[in-house]
Formats: sequence, structure tokens, C-alpha cells
Amino acid sequence: MSARNKYLVNTLRTLFGLFMLFSGVSGLWLAYTGSMEGMPEAMIPVVEGLKDNGIFYMIKITEAVAGLMLALNLLPALGVIFLAPIAVGIIVFNSFVAPQYVISGVIVALLEIYFGYVYWAKYKALFTR
Repeated sequence: MSARNKYLVNTLRTLFGLFMLFSGVSGLWLAYTGSMEGMPEAMIPVVEGLKDNGIFYMIKITEAVAGLMLALNLLPALGVIFLAPIAVGIIVFNSFVAPQYVISGVIVALLEIYFGYVYWAKYKALFTR
């Protein structure tokens, strides 16, 4: 099966988009309600610091918008670019603060790499002079 099989790409893109949309919206909802229930103790002060600086909201809004772009197939290559720094941040954050959740960052990074391969024709111009 080709890595660029349209059914595989569409399925993974939609599921990844819905996952990121859910992550963004649920993070904004938890920030709005102020509930930190179910979050590991080590993550709470870090998330509070990110919320105080406004960075948390920027991350979650970017996740939600990029997830919506992927789920609805609206400029999906751009949505993948929006999520690339967030994928790196997830891995770094989870590696140092909550290592038990690092697998989620690895899965997001692998999907980012896969979509980078799928949309390479659109990205190629970014890497040429």
C-alpha cells in the first residue's frame, strides 16, 4: 500500500484533526473552568505558569484551529505546519514534566512526519533557494 493512498491519508488526517481539535477545545474549557482534576501533580504548576503568560491559550487555540483545518480538509498542509512546533513542545514538555505521557507526543510527531512526507510537494519550495 502506498503511503500516499488517499483513503489512508484522509482517514489519518481526519482522525488527527479531530484529536487536535478535541485537545485544543478541552484545554480551553479546562482553563476556563479552572479545573485541574486528573492532571499529574508535576504538570499543574507548569500549566499554571503557561496560563499566566497567555502561552497556554495560544497553544490551545492553535491546536483547535489547525485540528479544524485538518478535519475539514481546509488547507491541510498549512494545518500540519501549524502543529509542527506544538508536536515538538509536547515531546519536550512530557519528557521532562510527565514522562508517562510521552507516548502521546511520539504519536503526534510520527503523524507530523508522515504528513510532511504526504504534503512534501507543497513544502518543497520552502527548502529551495
